[in-house]
Amino acid sequence: MNFIRISIYLCLLASGPAWAEKALTLGIQFLPATRGNPHQNVSLPGTLPLQAIFDSLTRIGVDGAAGPALATGWEAEDRNTWVLTLRDDVTFSNGEPFDAEAVVAAFDYLLSDQGKSETIGTHLARVGVDGAQVRSEHVVEITTTKPNAILPIHLDFVRIPAPAHFAELGPEGFALDPVGSGPFKVERWEDGKIELVINDKAWRQPKLDRVTLIQLSDQASRLQGLLSGTIDVAFNVAAEDKTVVEADGGRLITYANPSVAYIQAVNTKDTPLADVRVRRALNYAVNKDLIVDVMYGGAIEPAGQIAHPQAYGYNPALAAYSYDPERAKTLLAEAGYGNGFKMVTLMVGGASNDDQALQQVAADLARVDVEMEIQRTTFAKYLEYMYQTGWPDPYSAFYMVTSGFDPMHGYRTRSCKWSPAYYCDDAIMPLIEKAESAFDPEQRRRLVGEVLAYERDNPPGILMWQSPAFDAVAERVTSYDVDADVLSFHTLDVND
Repeated sequence: MNFIRISIYLCLLASGPAWAEKALTLGIQFLPATRGNPHQNVSLPGTLPLQAIFDSLTRIGVDGAAGPALATGWEAEDRNTWVLTLRDDVTFSNGEPFDAEAVVAAFDYLLSDQGKSETIGTHLARVGVDGAQVRSEHVVEITTTKPNAILPIHLDFVRIPAPAHFAELGPEGFALDPVGSGPFKVERWEDGKIELVINDKAWRQPKLDRVTLIQLSDQASRLQGLLSGTIDVAFNVAAEDKTVVEADGGRLITYANPSVAYIQAVNTKDTPLADVRVRRALNYAVNKDLIVDVMYGGAIEPAGQIAHPQAYGYNPALAAYSYDPERAKTLLAEAGYGNGFKMVTLMVGGASNDDQALQQVAADLARVDVEMEIQRTTFAKYLEYMYQTGWPDPYSAFYMVTSGFDPMHGYRTRSCKWSPAYYCDDAIMPLIEKAESAFDPEQRRRLVGEVLAYERDNPPGILMWQSPAFDAVAERVTSYDVDADVLSFHTLDVND
C-alpha cells in the first residue's frame, strides 16, 4: 500500500461516523508475517500488535527482574518445580475466562511436536520446561527437566490465547482471528494495516478507543507520515530526525532496546578471525565512542559484553575496548597479519543508522589494513545460514543483534554445541554449563558475570553497543512509554 493510498484512507476515516473516537495511528517497519500468532516474535516491531492483543505471564521491569502480569506471584517449590499464582479478574475479549486451564492449554500446545517449532516453544524447550498442570482454578505448576533459577524471566515471552477459540480454529486459523486478554482486540487485519479497537473486557482498560498500525517499510515514509499528520507515531526513525520532528511540534522518544549489536566472527573456518589476538585487535581498531556520538546522538554507550544493563548477570565492571589503533596493529603483527587481511561480513538491511555505522566500522578497520567488505542479504537467507547450512564462503563474519534478559540465551548458538557451528571456544563451555546449572539466583548472577568477563577478554567478534531506538511522536500524543521492548498500549493517550 503506497503512501498516497494510506493518506486517502485515513482522511476518509477521519470524516466518517467514527469521528468522535479517540484514536491513534502508528507507522512501523513491518507487521508480523505470522499475523496474530501469539507464539512467534520476541522483539519490536514484530511484537507490537501482539502486545496490544495478548497478555504475557510475567512482565520484565526496569531492573530486569520479572514482575506480575497474568501471573501475580511465583515460587520455586523445588529445583524442578515452579508454582504460579494467576490473576482472578481476567476475561478474554470473546468472553472466555482466564484461569489455570487456559495457561495449561497454552503450554500443552507449546510443548507439543508442532508447538516446539514455534519461536516460544523452542525457547521453553531450551530453558528446560517440560510440562504444566492445574493445581487449582488460579494456580499452575510448571515442571522443568533441569534447574532454572530465573524461569519467571523467560515467562515474559509466553502470551496466553483464548483456549477454546484456539482449539476450535487451530494455530493457523487462530492467527487469522486472534483473541487475547489485552487492552485491544482486532477489528480488521489486512495486508499492511491492522485496525484495533478497545477490548471492553480488558483488566487494563485503555484510554484510546482505536489504534491503527500501518506498515511503512521505508524510514523516510514513516517520518513524512508524521510530519503530514497522517500518522501519530513514526516508529524507529533516526537520531538526526530530532530537529525536524521538534520543529513540527513533536518530540523524539529515545530509548535503548534490550539487545546488543556486535559483529560475530566465524572462527570455525581457517581464517585470521580464528585467532583471538585478531579479534581483540579488531575491537581496539574501532572508534566506537565516535560512532555512537555521531550516528546515534550519544543515546547509548559502547558495549564491553554481549549483555545489556537490564540483563540478568550483566557485569558493570566490564569496560568497553578503548580506541587504540596502534595496539590493534601490534596484535595483528603478533598474529602474523601485519599486512592486514580481508573479511567479508554479511548483514540484513539495518535501521536507525545501522548501515552507516557499519560503514564507519569498515573505515576504522581499513586504517589498520583490514578490509571489511559488507554484503547484504535477506532475512530468510540469513536464517538459512544460521540454522541450516552454516555460513558459506566467502563469509567470515556477520552482523548480529542478540536480545533478551538472559545473556545465557545467546550461547544456544554462540557455542561449540550449536549445529551448524560457526563459533567454538572450548574454554568457555564449562563456565556456561556451571552458570546455567546454578539454582541459587545470586550464584547464577555471579557466574553469568564470570562468563561475560571471559568473553570480554576473548571476544567472539567486535563488541559494539546496546541497540538504540528513536520513535517520533506527534504533539497530540500525551502518553508514550516503551520499556524492556514493550509499548504500554493501555496508557497510550492523545489530546484532541
